Amino acid sequence: MPESHREILENETEMVIWEITETETELQNGLSLSSEALKRLSKRRSSIHRKGYLAIRQLLKSLGIPPEIHQYDGIGAPYLTDGRFISISHSKDKAAVVISSTPVGIDLEQYKHKIKLIAPRFLHSSENERSVEMDELVYLTQIWTAKEALYKLYKKPGLIFSNQIYIKPFKKGSTSGEGLIIEKDKTSEYILYFRRFDTYYLTLATTN
Repeated sequence: MPESHREILENETEMVIWEITETETELQNGLSLSSEALKRLSKRRSSIHRKGYLAIRQLLKSLGIPPEIHQYDGIGAPYLTDGRFISISHSKDKAAVVISSTPVGIDLEQYKHKIKLIAPRFLHSSENERSVEMDELVYLTQIWTAKEALYKLYKKPGLIFSNQIYIKPFKKGSTSGEGLIIEKDKTSEYILYFRRFDTYYLTLATTN
């Protein structure tokens, strides 16, 4: 199945999700891969990661983004040479791309119970207190994707999720919220869009 969800938000922001059911060969159909793209594909050892990479390329094609304007910077983050902003994410059989006229970050994650074990590594103390009021698995996945999306937007390696990235309180079932990135000399605030699906959660972060 190709696209499973497409949505247009503010600031010319468009998000598309792909549900991966195809083989690698099927996912390559219709794609024009440069030598650099083929090199990146060959470095992905597992079939899951190769198919995720190809699904991202299919999404870029569906968004009308020519292969030559999609590049990667020194820290491995994708960017577009036409001035628009882009973020990508994939997890098992799902892949997502967002493009926007403003800085943006996106992350999706399948629901996995092991997230409860690593929660202390990324939760702020007040975020942990809120988890008792909500479905724990969904809540933790929501917080994790929100922080990952903010991290991708901010593009500064080394941020500590548990105290430098903070998600403001939100009500159960909220489709939007706010997140902060905190550094010694400044605090930056961002808008979050929450999207809950049956088997995974997605959060998109963007500037005010």
